[in-house]
Amino acid sequence: MKTYNNLLPYQEPKLVENFRQMAQSNADVYGDKDFYIYKQKGETVTVSYTQFNNTVKAFGTGLHKMGLAGKHVAITGDTHPNWTAAFIAVLSVGGVAVPLDRDLDAKEAADFMKLADCSAVVYTGSLNKKIEAMMDSIDFLDFIIPISPDSESDKLTPFDKIAEIGQKAIDEGDDIFDTTEIDMDKMSILLFTSGTTGTSKGVMLSHGNLVCCVNAACNCTQYCMDDKFVSVLPIHHTYELATGQLALSNQGASMYISDGLKYVTRNFKEVKPTSLILVPLFLETVHKKIWDEIKRKGIEKKVRAGMAFSDSMLKMGVDLRPKLFGEVTAAFGGNLRSIICGGAPIDPQILRDFYSFGITVHQGYGITECSPLVAVNRPGKIKFDSVGQAVDNCEVKIVPLEDGDGKSDEGEILVRGGNVMLGYYKNEEATRAAFTSDGWYRTGDVGKMDKNGYITITGRLKNIIIASNGKNVFPEEIEEHLMKIDAVKECVVVGREEAGNVTITAVIVPNLEVLGENSSDTAISFVLKEAIAQINRTLPPYKHINKFEIRHEDFERTLSKKIKRFLVK
Repeated sequence: MKTYNNLLPYQEPKLVENFRQMAQSNADVYGDKDFYIYKQKGETVTVSYTQFNNTVKAFGTGLHKMGLAGKHVAITGDTHPNWTAAFIAVLSVGGVAVPLDRDLDAKEAADFMKLADCSAVVYTGSLNKKIEAMMDSIDFLDFIIPISPDSESDKLTPFDKIAEIGQKAIDEGDDIFDTTEIDMDKMSILLFTSGTTGTSKGVMLSHGNLVCCVNAACNCTQYCMDDKFVSVLPIHHTYELATGQLALSNQGASMYISDGLKYVTRNFKEVKPTSLILVPLFLETVHKKIWDEIKRKGIEKKVRAGMAFSDSMLKMGVDLRPKLFGEVTAAFGGNLRSIICGGAPIDPQILRDFYSFGITVHQGYGITECSPLVAVNRPGKIKFDSVGQAVDNCEVKIVPLEDGDGKSDEGEILVRGGNVMLGYYKNEEATRAAFTSDGWYRTGDVGKMDKNGYITITGRLKNIIIASNGKNVFPEEIEEHLMKIDAVKECVVVGREEAGNVTITAVIVPNLEVLGENSSDTAISFVLKEAIAQINRTLPPYKHINKFEIRHEDFERTLSKKIKRFLVK
């Protein structure tokens, strides 16, 4: 038995062979320990590892009895134990799970189910009315399966009813669930990307792809039975599903399902999580609030001096952070030690600040087509300006880009390994374009890698602005500078063609909490003009922000909190 963070015990994670085996081994090892904790009608509900496994087996056996073994089943709605149980059960009986974004409009959801050749849909209570209104548009489905029905209908076959049918069969000696052969190499998960280009593709993952990712996630982190998490991110996304619900269950952690974004701070204080899985936007927002409060109290110099002193003492093995910055970490409940963060670039200074306060952020990099984990910063091997090193069973290489007169040290990130998708569903052309001739997946992300294998993401190929001198300009780099301005809430940098030249333009949503609700565009422009002039002094001329525009509505985002750039004209 080892320890990590000098507090919790840690032991090497179990090897996942398949998710049916994982659910059973979790029940064998962790038994009556709480896996899920959540609120239902104001009451706290707990689901142990044994109860969860029993539900998986009963529902999976029920799927066999209903003729749904091997079929495509859509799963949608909020995070719920039976969402995860349905996912594992579908995979365990040779089917294809199709996780769908709960926020899709009715037409998109129906279109995706049809495109994915679904025979059934499983959904949580928050979508009862939405699915009821969609009955005519999803009449091609054989079964409509509510997890928490609020009405009775001949058209509905509740989750519990299917589980009861399955449990009855198990009690009578039916072992079809345990004996069904699992093909690890065939398509088992079909995910529709929620990218920022406005065009979704169906990503085909095998059971083996996701198992490879979960094993890598377990081996790159150090969690145990004493860890507590609060689930905040949408479960249909592979980042939360694979590295959160699945990997953490294999390590015996407890998962409290957040009551919703409005109540997440309250949940942190109630649950006192030891670790979290978040996206950069959440961290950026909290970081800004922390420093706004420090500045409001007029103690910024004092806090920064304390951080410098604490950092120097930490290098000598003396950790003063809990005493000096307990008030800061109290916002997360007081026990938080680590955060896994991915999904978008984040300012390294934010990570340094959190580390000084006593919270280590493990920045990682993933993409749906890679199940999704590609790289992460390991415990004790953190680089704040990097997304870490490639995970187990995954290779990464950089193909240099042409930049002006020659090749750059930056290039497209290519990935090869057991985590890489089978291809795009019913889209052979897109599949061919996504891979090199020798089998490497082209991520479309641009970055660089140092001699120790640490990867730094610098932008997206599709977002690159070609300056008038032929140089590559990565808007993400300039946006990182802009987001350090207190007066900027969010921004997007674009290249506009004007009189034959490329004009680098920043579209900025001002932070009215800082500027004041009554600030005029003239006053806001004055502040931004001064701040942008300072940024331009630090950048080469071809990267200068030539113009800026003030926007008073927030940018539209995907559910994974990425700005939909294609909508910014």
